[in-house]
Amino acid sequence: MPKKGPVTPLQYREGATYTGVDEYAIGHRPGIFKTTVQLSYGVYKTRDVKLSVEYCGFDQNNPCEEKMKLTITLPEKWLDNPTPVSALRNAFIKAYRKKFPNSRLGKATDEEWCLSIKDESMMLFSKKRVPDDGIITHVFYDRQEIWAMTDPDWEDSEKELKRMRKIIVDDLAKTMKSVKHDPEEIVPVMSKKQIMLGQTYVILYGWYKQHCIIVQPEFTVADIKAYLHHKDGPRLPMESIDIALRRGDDVHVLDSRWSLQKVYEFSLKKNWEQAALEEEEEKDEKGEEEEEDDD
Repeated sequence: MPKKGPVTPLQYREGATYTGVDEYAIGHRPGIFKTTVQLSYGVYKTRDVKLSVEYCGFDQNNPCEEKMKLTITLPEKWLDNPTPVSALRNAFIKAYRKKFPNSRLGKATDEEWCLSIKDESMMLFSKKRVPDDGIITHVFYDRQEIWAMTDPDWEDSEKELKRMRKIIVDDLAKTMKSVKHDPEEIVPVMSKKQIMLGQTYVILYGWYKQHCIIVQPEFTVADIKAYLHHKDGPRLPMESIDIALRRGDDVHVLDSRWSLQKVYEFSLKKNWEQAALEEEEEKDEKGEEEEEDDD
């Protein structure tokens, strides 16, 4: 029998950062090695190692009047000898001051700048500092994207992360309250023998897997999220999952509180956008009625 009340997914983590894990960002191991390539018989050349350094505020997707991107080919002596990150930082600062001599950052001291790289967060703008005394060939990899940042940029980044985390945590709290069934109650379809008349199925497409599962009409969208998290663990945290309906190019993200019966009825409507607006208006009216009852 379905459990009453919220159910905590078995793999749910406490103390999470609520930003997901960008496996592309953490999939590159740091390390730069000097290698040679053969140009012709008996003629060899050291392969160029290039790093791109960019200043664009705290978010590369935001407009920035004084942004600059520089591709730096590392000198051979930097590959042969332990060279600190500060040397790369200073090379970028020198070029930046030349391009923007009268800007605030152009007049900033070297100590006000630092370099950063993408961290494991799914937030595209979220980064981590690289210490000035780190060794270039140890902390970076060839062709890596690096960002120059100043203290105000870090402050703006922290404010935006705080704002985004609150949105995520608030939504996650609503999702967790709507998890009504244990993930083990959702059965994956592994054989055609499991396809029978009278049963309810959901087919999920997306990410790197496809799932066909046996469900009940009273199961919620949140139940499916909990199931996916239960199956994939930390690789697919609850806060990173959205379930949506798709019809051609039309995609509608579903409310975690909806039952699958409601999802089915919604899917039959011709105009999803109009149906969603009506749903919101109905929700607002109910909210007003509840407030009047409280008064």
